Amino acid sequence: MRYKYFYGFLLALSFAGYNAQVSDAVKKLAQPLDTISYAESSHIGYGGEESKIYNQFKKVAKVASNDELYYFAMNGSNALKLYSGKELFKRKDKRFFDVYAFYSKNPLKMEHVLGCTIDRKNIAEFLKDEVYTAPQYISLRDQLLKKKGKQDEIVKIQLSQIKERGYDKLTEEDVRLVKKDLEKIDQKQN
Repeated sequence: MRYKYFYGFLLALSFAGYNAQVSDAVKKLAQPLDTISYAESSHIGYGGEESKIYNQFKKVAKVASNDELYYFAMNGSNALKLYSGKELFKRKDKRFFDVYAFYSKNPLKMEHVLGCTIDRKNIAEFLKDEVYTAPQYISLRDQLLKKKGKQDEIVKIQLSQIKERGYDKLTEEDVRLVKKDLEKIDQKQN
């Protein structure tokens, strides 16, 4: 009987914490994603249509603080958990490691639509995939920036897309250090 009251108290406390930790503007933008149990890449399907789910999260990410993203990564819908975790990585927030470690210890499988394929994995695996693919974007960005004087419209569009995906500030050294820390987390858990 005491446990029933204890869990009721924890539930009430978590709702109170949600209201205190997430601004009204961010809550309003995140509301359409509250019940989404899967995630999508920026473009989906055979025709490469823009993902409404992904675009909605990008609106959230533009105004959300790192604290709000961390809250969503730990307490949001599956879509918010994954997208927020990835965003914390791109923002170089150390709590990314807490999110990764949590989902490594407490696996939560979900679907992720990538282009025209669907992958089902633990959130921690998706987060690791993000880290391991980041060098490709960083390398492309750096190559395009070297063409500074020769930038045509295509190069400008590509740079804009890389920035929009959140890879404008990460360096290869940042990613190398993150990979090293992820390996440490994995070793502790095995």
